[in-house]
Amino acid sequence: MAVFFMKHNNNVLKSFFLILLLVLAVVLGKLLGTVTAGNPFLSWLGIGTSFGFAPVSINLSVLVLTFGLTMSINVAQAILLVAAILSYNAFRLHT
Repeated sequence: MAVFFMKHNNNVLKSFFLILLLVLAVVLGKLLGTVTAGNPFLSWLGIGTSFGFAPVSINLSVLVLTFGLTMSINVAQAILLVAAILSYNAFRLHT
């Protein structure tokens, strides 16, 4: 029984580590793309696009609900996301 809990806890930690790596990759990629925008040799890291759904509002007279989703990604974020996934796979194979 204790082995099950140890394996379960280990899987939770690995999942948390993956989520942490992905969030760091997105945040650092956005920062890197913004910082290098003024540099003529590295400005390509900031090239990106955004996509999603426009906000839709539902007015219930007492409550107004607004739903929408927009995501933006740049080259630096894509590179760092791939690096984060590869790093996680390498880490997972060694543990």
